[in-house]
Amino acid sequence: MSQLATEELNIKGLTGVDITLQIAGPGTRAYAFVIDWHIRLLIALAWILVGLLIGLIIGPEFKKNTFPLLFLFPALAVYFLYHPILEWLMRGRTPGKRMAGARIVTLEGGIPTTSALLMRNLFRLVDSLPGVYLVGLVCCIFTAQRVRIGDLAAGTVLILD
Repeated sequence: MSQLATEELNIKGLTGVDITLQIAGPGTRAYAFVIDWHIRLLIALAWILVGLLIGLIIGPEFKKNTFPLLFLFPALAVYFLYHPILEWLMRGRTPGKRMAGARIVTLEGGIPTTSALLMRNLFRLVDSLPGVYLVGLVCCIFTAQRVRIGDLAAGTVLILD
């Protein structure tokens, strides 16, 4: 089998017309991830900064009791829910994926279901081990369809638009 054949997703069409989608490689994934990572970080830091400014105005009692509930936990939620929510709303894309010219599809070429997107992103924690996304990168390099563990579990693949 040629190298090119492992970087394409061939879908048998019901009408007899086959569709070939080009699979995104580790470089495209990394580019999209870095853009999305910066967006998540900026949103979370802005949320925390607003909390700190309100804390300065209200006083130390606010920081002690209310800050974690109103500002730290929502900032963490932004960080962890960014991918699944935007991939659902943007039909398999995030701003980073859009800039990289990529989107997530099912192995049949369709738009992933909400449960597939949640499964895919739940495994993001495993893919990010040991803290530098090494497991996900190695998996993308050595799997035929250039997928990470989250994609294997969800039955999805990242393709080029």
